[in-house]
Amino acid sequence: MQNLELNRQLQRLQSLISKTLHASANDFELQSHWGRYICVLVAGFLENSLAEIYTEYVQKSASPPVASFTVATLSRIQNPRASRFIETGQSFKKIWGEELEAFMSQNGRKDAIDSIMNNRHQIAHGRDSGITVARVSEYLKKCVEVIEFMEVQCRS
Repeated sequence: MQNLELNRQLQRLQSLISKTLHASANDFELQSHWGRYICVLVAGFLENSLAEIYTEYVQKSASPPVASFTVATLSRIQNPRASRFIETGQSFKKIWGEELEAFMSQNGRKDAIDSIMNNRHQIAHGRDSGITVARVSEYLKKCVEVIEFMEVQCRS
C-alpha cells in the first residue's frame, strides 16, 4: 500500500488482530467482542481509504477549486458498500469503475467489503453479528487488495 496514512492504519489493524488472538485465545465470548470491535474499525478504514486514495489523486491532477470541491464530496461518503467504490471510481473515469467492478467480482472481494459494512450496520444498531476476528482478518486482506488496485488505477 503506497498511501502512508492508509498504511499506518492498516498496520494498526493488523497489530490489533494479532494481539487479540493471543490475548483471548480460549475465551470465545471475548473473541466475539473483539471481532465486532475490529469489524467497526475495518469499516472506518474502508471509508477512509475511499476518500484518501481519490483525494490524493485529485489533488495532484486537478485545479485547486476542483480539488477542493471533490475532496469535500469524498469526505461525505459514509459506510461505502462495494457498489459505492465502483460508482466513485466511475465518476473519475468510466473504465476505472468497470475495471474495479471486474476485480471486485473475483475472489470474494465484493462480498468482503459488503460483509464488513453489513456487519458494521448490525453492530452499530445493537443487533447480533456472527463476525469473528478470523473472519474480519480474512475480509481485511481482500479489502486491501481492492485498495491497492485503486491505488494502481490512480497512478496510471
